[in-house]
Amino acid sequence: MGVELRPVRRAAVGLVCLLVASASTALGAVEPIASSGYLPLSDGTQLRYSLYLPPGEGPFPATLIYSGYNAGNNPYDISFGGIGPMLLERGIAVIGVSLRGTGCSQGVWVPFSLRWGPDGAEVVDWIARQPWSDGNVAMAGVSFPAILALATAVQRPPALRAVLPMVPLGELYRDVAYPGGIFNLTFASAWTLMQKVGTPFSLFEALQGDTRCGTAVLGQNDPRHITVVEAASIPYVDSDERYEKFLTPELIERIAVPVLGQVGWQDEQLGSRAWHAFERLDPSRTWMLGVNGAHGSIVHSARFRALAADFLEHFLRGGGPQDFDAPRLQIWKGFSTDHEPALIETYDQWPLVPQTLTLHAQPDGSLRPEPPTADAAFSYLYPLPAPSTLTLVLVPNPTQLTYLLPVLPGGSVALTTPALAEDLRMFGPASADLWLSAPALDVDVQVSLVEVRPDGREMFVQRGWLRASHRALDETRSQPRLPVHTHRQADARNLTPGEVTPLRVEIMPVAHTFAAGSSLRLYIEAPLGFSGFRQLALNPLPTQVSVHVGPQTPTRLVFGRAPAPKSTLRLTDALPGCGSVENQPCRSSPQAVPEGSLSLADTPSTGGRGGGAWTRWLLLFAPLLRRRCVQ
Repeated sequence: MGVELRPVRRAAVGLVCLLVASASTALGAVEPIASSGYLPLSDGTQLRYSLYLPPGEGPFPATLIYSGYNAGNNPYDISFGGIGPMLLERGIAVIGVSLRGTGCSQGVWVPFSLRWGPDGAEVVDWIARQPWSDGNVAMAGVSFPAILALATAVQRPPALRAVLPMVPLGELYRDVAYPGGIFNLTFASAWTLMQKVGTPFSLFEALQGDTRCGTAVLGQNDPRHITVVEAASIPYVDSDERYEKFLTPELIERIAVPVLGQVGWQDEQLGSRAWHAFERLDPSRTWMLGVNGAHGSIVHSARFRALAADFLEHFLRGGGPQDFDAPRLQIWKGFSTDHEPALIETYDQWPLVPQTLTLHAQPDGSLRPEPPTADAAFSYLYPLPAPSTLTLVLVPNPTQLTYLLPVLPGGSVALTTPALAEDLRMFGPASADLWLSAPALDVDVQVSLVEVRPDGREMFVQRGWLRASHRALDETRSQPRLPVHTHRQADARNLTPGEVTPLRVEIMPVAHTFAAGSSLRLYIEAPLGFSGFRQLALNPLPTQVSVHVGPQTPTRLVFGRAPAPKSTLRLTDALPGCGSVENQPCRSSPQAVPEGSLSLADTPSTGGRGGGAWTRWLLLFAPLLRRRCVQ
């Protein structure tokens, strides 16, 4: 089937940038040769594409931005405008393709359709066959196109050479749709609108003489696939095959090309759980970068853009993994609102295996390495308004700025270490192993990890959630620092009112240094209101929740401590002050920290990926866990 080419209108590019807050600016020093058209899939569906070719003689390697927003009308789509011009300067084409049912592409919109990956593989093969292409294709993008790059790479198209996924998801259910088994109402609602961000182009294209775009838009909508309605109707992992077949860590193992992956720890939209999926990749072909901050903000860093362009060029030009000169793992810390880090820690290994440490809750409300010797209980009202309430009224920003709202007395339980005697380099996921009781059949739990600084300010570090009825564990995937819940309908079990019940809450991966003199604090509260871009549809029935501490009810925090880095690059004299670190806001601490000092320098590991103290605890309480969490 023939392909129609015609100029990409600058007005179209500008409109896309306005609609989706694209980072695209001027086209850069190299003026590309712009064209657009439609490419055919094997079932006859026509996908809209937009293409920027470098000046000069081809053929050229190409970087594909395959997206559900509007890549078919703007090859930079969202947030790729800083990297795209650098590729053109290096003689690399940039092509954007709108997936089926979006933008000006034909087909019906189905959220997270299992066709997206196979379609992407066909697109890669089509690009490789074009006369302007030298047959070498890479995929890249932020968020949606990052997800599609992974889903396509799983298909192993022969022409694919590398992928650069920035802030993707690794699992649809656990990362986005139902964090902790709680419906992510805000994200599903917003996506219902965002999936149509390319629709305004139908009018513009029609005025330019192209009727195909308007015709395609008319056929994209299916009332059975309205994102928020459909997502609300499939609340368990086994409710829909897409949860386990679209993209999972097990599927990501199939990717056989080099990957430069990037995760934002405080990502307020997709979270940082994609880290687990990246850990399943072939270490010899994987480079990773983790940074604090918001969703996709890494593309504003000139340092990262240079790394991204180097990576794509290296593998598009036939370079091998052994020749790409970059650390296997980079941890950027103190990434500020100026979009550059204060500190870069590097490691020559991937994945990085931290030491597992445990802090036990004590009857006085402190967290310490030794198990408690006496019993106690702490209670909070559920769901008393938490600090993230009234986001859109008071703080119209979908990041962690809602954390700045007041902490109301009685709405949470806080467990705190004494001041740390030395820096604590936390790394990876963590597990809040809680023993709770409530005169209710179900409650939703939010745990918030914060750093209480010597000046009395609390810096946000990370969060996790769990609906108590979803507490059943997937024993094959769970680890001491990573509880993985089954989220299957047959495993759902209500609480027995008044009965003390163990549950493990996953805290998403993070890399954060708790400075000497600071304290680590764990809040246990209700997820009422917004947490970044997430408004979780919590169980609204009021109750009182008690957190139990004692030898037989070992409430605790199990987390990882990173080894010393291979190298440390300090870009500023000191880490940015409280309030200048992106997406890690600070607020006044509502209570004092325990007296004394806590040293964890010589604390032994409490178990790695399996075994140690966790195994002993599991064996001791296996009958109780089996009865309450699985049956």
